Amino acid sequence: MRTKNQITENIINEVNNKLMEIGKDINTARLKDSYKYLISNGGKRFRPLITTLSCAMFTSDYLLAVNQGTAIELLHNFTLVHDDIMDKSPLRRGKETIYQKFDDTTAILLGDLILGLSCKRLKIGLEPMQGMKAMNIFNSGLVEVCDGQGYDLDFETRDDITLEEYDMMIERKTGSLIKVSFVIGGITGNATDEELDKLSIVGYELGKAFQLQDDLLDIMGKQQEFGKKTGQDIIEGKKTYLIIKAKERAEKQEHLELLNKFFKNSGLDEKEVPKMKSLFEELGIIDDVRNLINEKFEFVFSMIREIRDNEYSEILIDLLNEYKTRAV
Repeated sequence: MRTKNQITENIINEVNNKLMEIGKDINTARLKDSYKYLISNGGKRFRPLITTLSCAMFTSDYLLAVNQGTAIELLHNFTLVHDDIMDKSPLRRGKETIYQKFDDTTAILLGDLILGLSCKRLKIGLEPMQGMKAMNIFNSGLVEVCDGQGYDLDFETRDDITLEEYDMMIERKTGSLIKVSFVIGGITGNATDEELDKLSIVGYELGKAFQLQDDLLDIMGKQQEFGKKTGQDIIEGKKTYLIIKAKERAEKQEHLELLNKFFKNSGLDEKEVPKMKSLFEELGIIDDVRNLINEKFEFVFSMIREIRDNEYSEILIDLLNEYKTRAV
């Protein structure tokens, strides 16, 4: 019997092979070069792992949904290429972003191209009804991601964001592609409609847990481990869960002044990040976020076992548990 590590390594290798195979169909030199650069830049292939293991929960075949997982990995990379342009991000995974390495026009075109390649790859190996259901979920997920990004952009100019609005934004921006990964894996494995609904909930809640982790790690994580400057969200004026919660709870004059400065200036100087961290700790927000992350992960694990309790559901839970330990 193969171990969890052997299974996940096999899936990642198969997805990487499919991604390289897809690149051979790109004809123009600039797009071919930028695609190779994008794919060679790595990535955990987390969404394909979810797709293939979700399918295996129903079929015991962990490579059955590898084409669907590859399609979702392309969709994910499409969002990253365009996000980097919007956010003016110079680096991703320690290397120049596509628009920095090449130019804006190439990056936009590459994003459009891989979205099209993703749609082509999605239906391979599926029965017509499966393909239709998968494409519907795929399209709805794409719409939700863009919708979530739109909310995130709107939040940049607002200082009255509620936790309900923030929850809605991260459900779309972060949760929707994870939902797509779970549900399309289930569709490929012929899960029932009831099981697909449960997989959808799992995806949304897991996406929220991951976003809360990122919010927390931004202020608590170590720069060399997290891959970006500690406190970058504070410096850039991001309205995270921690900021919104702090605004709700703050009563001390010094806390109110720091938060007002954050909102007025759309962020703080790097030297003031430790003050904001202390504010979060004093108001009990750090512990609250940790507890909320744990609750969401435990809910996800419980629901996965409720859907299917077998070897592959446990491998999936083990994999997700590894990501849970990123929380500090």
